[in-house]
Amino acid sequence: MNIFLLHWAGFIFLVGLLLSLPLGAVYYLHHSELKQFFTNPKKLKSAHLDFIMQAFSIGLVFLLELGTNHQLPVFAVIPLAFGTFCNPFIFLLEATPLYKMGFVKILYQILKSLSPLALFFAWFVLAFTFLPTYILWLLLGFILLLAIAFLTYNKQHKKIVSNTKKINSGGK
Repeated sequence: MNIFLLHWAGFIFLVGLLLSLPLGAVYYLHHSELKQFFTNPKKLKSAHLDFIMQAFSIGLVFLLELGTNHQLPVFAVIPLAFGTFCNPFIFLLEATPLYKMGFVKILYQILKSLSPLALFFAWFVLAFTFLPTYILWLLLGFILLLAIAFLTYNKQHKKIVSNTKKINSGGK
């Protein structure tokens, strides 16, 4: 899989670079036809950056395979390739009005649910294939700390909202 990952990273990176052309035309040249097509320039910028970031993440997987002399299983490479293209492609669709109509709307809804799931699965397999146990424990600890922080924030946020409602309603 080494050479496929390298080729795929190159392809994804080039797509990200190609998106810099309409991005520049929309942001700096204020090209009217492109502005009509790319109605959300922030999403276009997100797609551009995400394609480049996904290429670097695949490059990291390539380096892990090369450095450990251990290949990622095909059942993880396929969702990784799918997700690393489709995740930024979702941003690209959202940059245009196309994702709101017809067949593209259905495709958009399917990609929006399958792509993150495929990437999560691939990175999960990757973590358990390449990472040593102590790093997995550190990752689990980080996830638990993040969950605790989130739950604490939600609890405090609900108290603040309920107190604000009481004050606004005159203490009733």
